[in-house]
Amino acid sequence: MNTTQTTMLIKTDKTLKTRAQKLAREMGLPLGTLVNNYLKNFIIEREVTFISPMPNKKTIKAIEESRRDLKAGKTYGPFDTVSAMMKSLNS
Repeated sequence: MNTTQTTMLIKTDKTLKTRAQKLAREMGLPLGTLVNNYLKNFIIEREVTFISPMPNKKTIKAIEESRRDLKAGKTYGPFDTVSAMMKSLNS
């Protein structure tokens, strides 16, 4: 593949870019390296894979709360029946 560098301007959601940059930085990688890797895989595999969308703030809050509960040992289930699960949920 040609090693000549070029600039590619794309439009993306500002929050998506910021979160991706932060995560890439935490992993010690420039965001451009991740984008280039994705493009190379796209060319090689000739396919696009869409993963589930990023959760919104409300969902992120619920996930974080669930993780805290799990860490604190606040777990429920498993349940033998739906009615047992519903009883636990409504208590």
